[in-house]
Amino acid sequence: MTGPVTTGGSRLEAGPVKPTSFVPTVGEISPEIVGEIPDLEAVISHWTRGAWSAEEWFREASAGWGTAGFFVRRGDDTSGFVVYGPRERLPRAGAYPLGPLDEDAVLLAFVAGDGHVRRRLLVRMLRDLKHRGVERVEAIASDRGASHHAPTRFLLESGWKPVRRGQHQGSPYTLVRIDLGSAVEVGELARSLVGRVRLPHLKAPNPAPGALARVAKPQEGSS
Repeated sequence: MTGPVTTGGSRLEAGPVKPTSFVPTVGEISPEIVGEIPDLEAVISHWTRGAWSAEEWFREASAGWGTAGFFVRRGDDTSGFVVYGPRERLPRAGAYPLGPLDEDAVLLAFVAGDGHVRRRLLVRMLRDLKHRGVERVEAIASDRGASHHAPTRFLLESGWKPVRRGQHQGSPYTLVRIDLGSAVEVGELARSLVGRVRLPHLKAPNPAPGALARVAKPQEGSS
């Protein structure tokens, strides 16, 4: 309840306090808000070999390439984020012995959050890149959950395909790829992923699996 507040002999009517929204929202990462996103600075430092701060990297990416990340916020808390860009802006990608990366593909550097948040961020990223005419996205995924890398198992379960495997500093990594292909295929993948994301007070739709939504099984003998 609200009531009158007395200050200095005057009576002021206190208005209702606007409640904080706890419905998750997705926003674009801008240079101005990088400090509000936990662990983002460490991710950018890893993939740029310490050459850029997060603020500098997103400022340059925004000016010269376009959107390079999204975050999910619920109330005042950030529950996840995704970072991606052209591989020349993520120079550590060249250190992994996974064969040549596709010159035309965008590189997914990292996606953070629980399973639902990460799938939601992947959908947002893929829709953004498809709209910009990108045909393929690759990621250097960690088979053992190394920090600053997307987990291999999570990406395979989200429709990505294994390309090559290799060892880097004693840990196994997998180069994975997703072809955005037609708008129909991207739509099927998005519906499959969104079907696994439960939003508050909303009933999740039934998944509509397509060719890209099936779980990719690593092939024996790949290296």
